[in-house]
Amino acid sequence: MTGKLFGTTGVRKVYGTEFDIEMALRLGKALGTYLKEGTVLMARDARTTGLMIESALAAGLMSTGVNVVRAGMVPTPTLAFGTKFHGLTAGVMITASHNPPEYTGVKFWQGDSMGFSPEREREIEAIYNSGEFKTAPWDSLGTESQIDTLVEDHISEILSRCDADTIRSREFRVVVDPGNGAASVLTPYLLRRLGCDVISLNSQPDGTFPGRPSEPDESTLGDLVNTVRATGADLGVAHDGDSDRVVFVTGKGEIIRGDRTIALLAREMLRLQSSGDDRDGTIVTTVDSSRVLDEAVANAGGRTIRTPVGDIQVAIKVRETNALLGGEACGVFIFPEFHLAPEPFLAVCRVLETMARSGESFDSLISTIPVYPLRKTKLSCPNEHKAAVMKRLTEMVPSEMEGVSDVITVDGVGVVLSDGWVLIRPSGTEPVIRITCEASTDKAVESIVAAAARLVERAIRETVG
Repeated sequence: MTGKLFGTTGVRKVYGTEFDIEMALRLGKALGTYLKEGTVLMARDARTTGLMIESALAAGLMSTGVNVVRAGMVPTPTLAFGTKFHGLTAGVMITASHNPPEYTGVKFWQGDSMGFSPEREREIEAIYNSGEFKTAPWDSLGTESQIDTLVEDHISEILSRCDADTIRSREFRVVVDPGNGAASVLTPYLLRRLGCDVISLNSQPDGTFPGRPSEPDESTLGDLVNTVRATGADLGVAHDGDSDRVVFVTGKGEIIRGDRTIALLAREMLRLQSSGDDRDGTIVTTVDSSRVLDEAVANAGGRTIRTPVGDIQVAIKVRETNALLGGEACGVFIFPEFHLAPEPFLAVCRVLETMARSGESFDSLISTIPVYPLRKTKLSCPNEHKAAVMKRLTEMVPSEMEGVSDVITVDGVGVVLSDGWVLIRPSGTEPVIRITCEASTDKAVESIVAAAARLVERAIRETVG
């Protein structure tokens, strides 16, 4: 089991072939050696391997003299929030996020609730590969304790940061689909505290994800869409396995892309920003978000900054620029006034607040944010060949795509075209090359995606053989 350990965010690999208990133990030792001392908060999502991996990591940490506080099964944002809320040294979440059930993984969080930077991950990986771990003597081993209040702590803080009374006055009906993931223990209960009539789907934690695949998108949310329509609900809410993402569905059953929801919330936050707020109206997003976000923010008097894909990249830039809001098109929302991890639950509250204050439906509000045709696809590419394939594509794409007016190399290779844009980047979590394209018409976007896919296929063929 060799190769690069960390991906876009943390470690994420197939259990049994790419990741095992020994690796988890070594990761714990590596983290403990890096930290030297302190107390680490640990939690897991609903995956079948979670408790096992968590226990091995905890053993590794304690063997270096670092203390462990275990929080059980909670959402990733709750773990990150709890690390900051309880003043702990770091946080460890056992999760593979939205990946299929055979995957397992680990995400590390700093004491300020922000994920470990790629630089810190590289330092830990170097320790992991060296095998030179700190070994505490028998009378200086780390201790283990349990905390059972993390979800309640998180809910209480969220309620204190939203206009709960205004939301309660509307008595919204909301359908929640946690996808058998970790949000099962939080979102339905939060919404009931907000006076909502809650209808739950797939809200029993189950690491095999029997209700639907863990990633919430148009191909997996059919049951949620149908239930929203059938029950006359005001809103549908869906999460991924570890609940760092949230996807919204309108009362008419339309699944809304995350960048459109970011645009809606950014516009509202810019409108409500007080004169005493020292933030300059910056909204941070990733290179694969729709240009409609830039337009909506500019029209509201703000500005957007683009980063590579990954919530940690967004969080770093949010902190660096003192931004108002950060987010990814996949359904990540970062509210820096709360903490620096993805915060889907406060995002749900912000959407409900906007509906309650305006007296408008989510359908009506989101209709003011235009939709530009956007397509995504991916092509299989062995992890060990990704770098060579991308190097070849960096040469091919700017010279062989038609109508190129600008080249973007923030993450992978992207080009701005006369009628849209296309981004080609290696996945940090799967053995694939991803293509994202946006254009003014369906015909144009299909043509651009097809042209880009042909180039990727050729690059893979020429590189891999």
